[in-house]
Amino acid sequence: MRNFNELPQEVQEKAKNTLKAYDEVNVIYEYGEYHVSVGVALKAQYAPDHEVIGRYRAEDIFTDNERIINYVESFHDYPIQYKGKRNYRLFDGIGWETRFEFDNDGNIVKA
Repeated sequence: MRNFNELPQEVQEKAKNTLKAYDEVNVIYEYGEYHVSVGVALKAQYAPDHEVIGRYRAEDIFTDNERIINYVESFHDYPIQYKGKRNYRLFDGIGWETRFEFDNDGNIVKA
């Protein structure tokens, strides 16, 4: 398994984007390209350059607070481990491009 930071920047960004909503991703190199996927699929035939680069977990890439923010941005809901105030009106009428952050009191607010 390759170190995550050794992967090309574009692959790292794609993996991080996927890890915002999933617990783990697989990175495979095949036909001269990197592929980021969730889950594993067996194939009848593999490319001559097929290589499993690694399996990467969200808990290894993001801090606990980053994972909470990722969850809120991905699902417009609060994860079970969130300990701050749960203001569900915060999600009324927002789009998926809305970003969130923690305030000084440890509560989620719009960024």
